[in-house]
Amino acid sequence: MIASAALLALLAGTELVVPSGAPLREVLARAVPGDTIRLGPGEHRGSLGRLSGVTVVGAGAGVTFVLAPQGEDGAVIDGDTTLRELSLLAGPARSALKALGGTATLDGVALQGGAVALFVDGGRVAGRDVWLAGDYGFLQRSGATTLTGLTARGGRAGVAMLGGELELTRGTVTGPSAEAAVTVAGGSARFAVLVLRGGGPSGLSVSGGRVVARDLTISGPREVGGIGGDCLLVMRASVVLSASELVGCGGAAVEASRAELLLDGVDAGGGSVGGFVFTDQTRAELRATLVTGRGPGLVAMQGAQVRGWQARHWTDPALWIDCGSGARVEMLDAHRARQPCSPGAPAR
Repeated sequence: MIASAALLALLAGTELVVPSGAPLREVLARAVPGDTIRLGPGEHRGSLGRLSGVTVVGAGAGVTFVLAPQGEDGAVIDGDTTLRELSLLAGPARSALKALGGTATLDGVALQGGAVALFVDGGRVAGRDVWLAGDYGFLQRSGATTLTGLTARGGRAGVAMLGGELELTRGTVTGPSAEAAVTVAGGSARFAVLVLRGGGPSGLSVSGGRVVARDLTISGPREVGGIGGDCLLVMRASVVLSASELVGCGGAAVEASRAELLLDGVDAGGGSVGGFVFTDQTRAELRATLVTGRGPGLVAMQGAQVRGWQARHWTDPALWIDCGSGARVEMLDAHRARQPCSPGAPAR
């Protein structure tokens, strides 16, 4: 019976309370797996170091601040760890939080890093109500991350993904960013109910991997010197986008090269380049889409293949198709109408 009670006490762990200004490093050195480290309101100067098997709790993001020393990351997670209700800040060229292994659980956490707010390179991260700011707000090289209730901002990108798995639900990513509000270069990403605004050269840039997204609002990427400004830019990648709107696009609403796309229930406003611009063997399917604003509404060239059903282009001109390059556009609901590039069809 005594042994069982001791085991239960060990499993429950100990709560270590750290008032503002108290030596943080000494308390962290005493913590063992299962312990809870409770940080009081105010500033705590010092890094949380390498964390595994513990819970760190503050009095609230914006109330409890952990300030990492110059040249150190705010915290490095390599085992199962929970962070709740605190702000974690790191200086130039450092990350506020690195997740390298195990499972990191984040709840009501604000992260600000000179280089990266949240860097993931292994393990799993699950978070809700997370605020991120840095040169990269979020950067993932590998691993799996699920975030719900995200607010992110980054000088280069609010969210950047090189590999692994990423799921973002209910959030806002705000630019301007030198790359894009959200950039995906590999791996598999799922987005839902996100607002990407003022992204810089593009709102969502996908140059590798696969993205499945619904209920996205992408607005305000700007052209700089006649370059960029696409709300959605896809190169050598696969994107499925549904029930979304692309507005205030400086260049094209969607520009795709050597890509595979399914756009379903997407409303788009064309910018200086037009609405949907498909080049270089891109294969695209349009379902119940609407393009307004500047024309042409749909551009297909360099062998791009497009199939549309209830695809509306309320622009002038509506279509521009380079039939000589092998590009083809087929409107599946235009039963009696002559298809573009078919024999006898007018040149476009």
